[in-house]
Amino acid sequence: MFRFDISCGLLLLTFVGCNKSSGIVQYEAPRESDKVLTTDLLRDQFDPIPFRWKVPAEWTEAENDQFSAIAWTVGSKSDPARITVSGLSAASGLEAQVVRWRGQLNLPEMGVAEVMKSVKDVTLQGATGKWCEFKNDTESILGMIVPHEDKLWIIKFRGENATADKVRDAFRGFCESLKVE
Repeated sequence: MFRFDISCGLLLLTFVGCNKSSGIVQYEAPRESDKVLTTDLLRDQFDPIPFRWKVPAEWTEAENDQFSAIAWTVGSKSDPARITVSGLSAASGLEAQVVRWRGQLNLPEMGVAEVMKSVKDVTLQGATGKWCEFKNDTESILGMIVPHEDKLWIIKFRGENATADKVRDAFRGFCESLKVE
């Protein structure tokens, strides 16, 4: 009998709930892929960057990619170099990051101990950074990795060798201007 009551109730709701005056309302929400990933949007989605710095005037703020918390471009308009700040889990490891950069430039494989000889300590206000430079025939990566709390903060320049030569001192000055807040 209980089964009959539920069936009758559902049938009754079907007829009562549908009438000619009820319309279908459609809503349209923007897809995630339609969002423009701006620096401000990504800054809100990432953990706060624990540093302040002095950005050179010739750098132009750029759109972020999936990894960067903030980005700039510098150099020629046709082939600008990219500068990014990203936060990674400290568990990812300093050595792995340095080896990965060499791989991005297709440099010959070396042992981790040998690669790490090229990494130099840089004393910052409130932290110690790890500075490194890599170059192939056409492209350079300059970077500083700053361990802070449970993260590795990656400050990276990637661009043509000619641009790297021109902006190396300004990029290094930017990295050295980092102050932990």
